[in-house]
Amino acid sequence: MPAINSSRTRKRDDRLVVLSLLGVVAGAAGGLVAEGLLLAIYGITNILFWGRWSFTYIPPDTRPLHAWAILLPAAGGFLVGLIIHYLSPEIKGDGIPAAMSVVLTNRSRVKPRVGFFKPLSAAITIGSGGPFGAEGPIIQTGGALGSILGQLVPTSPVERRILLACGAAAGLAGVFKTPFAGVMMAVELLVFEFRARSFIPIALASATGTLVAIGFRGPEPVFPVANHYHFHAIELPFFLCLALFCAGLAWLMTRTLYACEDCFERLRIWYPLIPALGGLGVGVIGWFYPQVFGIGYDVIGDFLARPHPLSQLIGVGFAKLGAFGLALGSGASGGTFAPALMIGGSLGAAFGVAVHHVLPQASAIGIYGMVATAALFGCIYRATPTAILFLLEVTGAYHALFPLFLVCVVADLAVHYLMDHTINTERLAKEGIEVPDAFGIDPMRLLKVRDVLDENAALDSVAPSADLRACLSAAAVHDALPVMDADDRLLGLLYRADLLQAKPDVHAADLARPDFLTATPDEPLHDVALRCLSSQNQVVVVLDPQKQVPIAMLTPFDLLKGKQWETMQEMREPGRLSLFSLARRRERTKAEAPIEMSKKF
Repeated sequence: MPAINSSRTRKRDDRLVVLSLLGVVAGAAGGLVAEGLLLAIYGITNILFWGRWSFTYIPPDTRPLHAWAILLPAAGGFLVGLIIHYLSPEIKGDGIPAAMSVVLTNRSRVKPRVGFFKPLSAAITIGSGGPFGAEGPIIQTGGALGSILGQLVPTSPVERRILLACGAAAGLAGVFKTPFAGVMMAVELLVFEFRARSFIPIALASATGTLVAIGFRGPEPVFPVANHYHFHAIELPFFLCLALFCAGLAWLMTRTLYACEDCFERLRIWYPLIPALGGLGVGVIGWFYPQVFGIGYDVIGDFLARPHPLSQLIGVGFAKLGAFGLALGSGASGGTFAPALMIGGSLGAAFGVAVHHVLPQASAIGIYGMVATAALFGCIYRATPTAILFLLEVTGAYHALFPLFLVCVVADLAVHYLMDHTINTERLAKEGIEVPDAFGIDPMRLLKVRDVLDENAALDSVAPSADLRACLSAAAVHDALPVMDADDRLLGLLYRADLLQAKPDVHAADLARPDFLTATPDEPLHDVALRCLSSQNQVVVVLDPQKQVPIAMLTPFDLLKGKQWETMQEMREPGRLSLFSLARRRERTKAEAPIEMSKKF
């Protein structure tokens, strides 16, 4: 057995090296595609808004707009609608739910056409003024490249899922130069596990994507903010209020998106006209607030770097919210990262302006915008660790870690009472796709065989000479019975199915099967379950390790109890508290108080 385990370990290690090398390849591809998508967006924006051929990005809000700029998002939406309707329906909407759906339902097999049409549609949508960023589409595109690589090279579904996550992580890291956040995003939203076989390849892919981005755009943070921050205890109540504000904002952002989506789904018109209508709404909003056009990274950086009037911050925040809902709800191709960053940054900065009116010595306004951006990001995706790491890497404001951490965690707590699903999983839930809400170690790997055995149950057995009637009587409540001689030696297992087909004159020794599985009480439950599956035996005989005599029978029901062990422990724990139990305890105390007083007198 040790030699076999050693061989399996070497094979796993060799496969991990292969996956890591493939992860680097997927990372390089994801990083290059991210750069290509950004250049395509910049080029289309320059052509449509400024009539010039250049890949140097000039935001649409830096010059007076022509009246025809209102129609540009509608034209882009119409072109993307044609692509979705006739060529690739998979590219509709945000890229993250599509990537999650492929992982959960299609063994991580992405159609190759997604790798071409998703970045093309995103470049058209965002370049023509769509209120999105490049990160959502590049996550789906990078994931598609990783999946295609996994289909070209012989891989298992699990390995293909890891390669898909490698491409997605590299895409995000390539856009924002955030290697840690790229890894955490892939872990929390795509692979749903945290172990070496997935972490190492994804980390290498994310690092490779970041290196590609640094090679093209340098190592500076995308949204640099002041680094001379010092936390003041007097600001704590304001940060806690900001956390609740961000949780409510996450609920509003999600409800806005799905309300718009429901309205557009009721339209019975030619599909390409639907994203065109959404784009027209974006154009009208953009005429009054041109900051909503395009990726908006410069606007986000500006809001975080220097103060702005309160009216402008509130106006841009809610304008972006409306434009985002109309565009994505109509089916345009884009992601929710950049809208969330701008909405959280502008309204968080507005919150900071309000705090400064009450507390002039409060932190810089940009810190409130940065913290709100991370909290909103974490709330809408239920990916708080990713959000914290992302904002630290993208701003370089590591001195603001404490308020960032505190607000994100409190906002995550609050949003659990407001939303059953995230902005991604609600769409999947409507399609009947269940998304894991947590990742962790398999309880069957922690439990031993003795943990699921009934200590009070006696071991029923039959003697070798028992006739058919006695055997049938004993097997009435058991699928299998051990046949044991006078010295408690196990001769074999007697199965009920064999008894039902046996002749009347047979005895237990004639029907006992000598091939059976055994286990000891201290064996991991996971290992025993794997042996059952490989041998197709449903019953395992548990032997005393010293005497080597049967002490119990392990059934499939016992194995399944391992899966519910954590729930069973929580139900049995008498000390569990909740808000409702505390309230009931207070009411019971008040009711019992007069009785206790009367006893004293």
